[in-house]
Amino acid sequence: MTAMRTALITGGSSGLGWAMAAHLAGDGYVPLLVARQSQRLQEAVAALQRQGYSAAGYAASVTAAPQLDEVADRVRSQYGGIDFLILNAGVVHVGLLHELTAEQIREDIETNLLGTALSARALVPLVPSGGRVLLVASGFGLVGAAGYAAYCGAKAGIVNLAAALRRELLHRRVGVYVTCPPDIDTPQFRQETGSMPGWMRANSGRRPPLEAGEAARRILRRCRGRRLLITIDAEVAQLLLLKRWLPAAWAEAVLDRVLPRPA
Repeated sequence: MTAMRTALITGGSSGLGWAMAAHLAGDGYVPLLVARQSQRLQEAVAALQRQGYSAAGYAASVTAAPQLDEVADRVRSQYGGIDFLILNAGVVHVGLLHELTAEQIREDIETNLLGTALSARALVPLVPSGGRVLLVASGFGLVGAAGYAAYCGAKAGIVNLAAALRRELLHRRVGVYVTCPPDIDTPQFRQETGSMPGWMRANSGRRPPLEAGEAARRILRRCRGRRLLITIDAEVAQLLLLKRWLPAAWAEAVLDRVLPRPA
């Protein structure tokens, strides 16, 4: 008899998180979803259960360490551990940095970066030897994008957080990965594009977003071996090469073709 495998996903009630949960459920994992909004969380769990999968939900904010500790205690008691931990919860506010409120900047950094670190602190100890941990950053964690300063800073921090966590867990043989996906068609992305200022809408060279299920499939397929950074899109991979190898002036010229900035 095959032992039950568990996958815990923060921000798992919608968007990319839910798509990854559904994909892993199809692969035989029991998805354990963590999200702030209880009603949406219950609906997400029920949707998986209607498809015939076992699933569970835990209402918690990733910025609240006591709530995450409680989730860890409950998962340990109910399931013993987490075979695949996915730290995906995030938010984004669009606008030039001086135009954002202090609260919007704080939410971007606290939810994306602090929330990922606190989630790892509470939940990584439940991942056994041979398990996997995936941190979800962004293509904007690799380059600077006007209108996303706080978000870029937080997502760039996640990339280095993953690199440090990988070194901390090498002796336990836990695989650590960080993905920097392109735009993905999620409720958050639709909200983001709806709040874009005029200069960004007029000049944006960004391509149509990737469907969430396809993004989940590509990301999860690449969580193998020792490679830390996962890209699933040619344009993001090119941006990474651009940052590493081109002189700064050339890199800026290329970025101007795909990412808008105020004139």
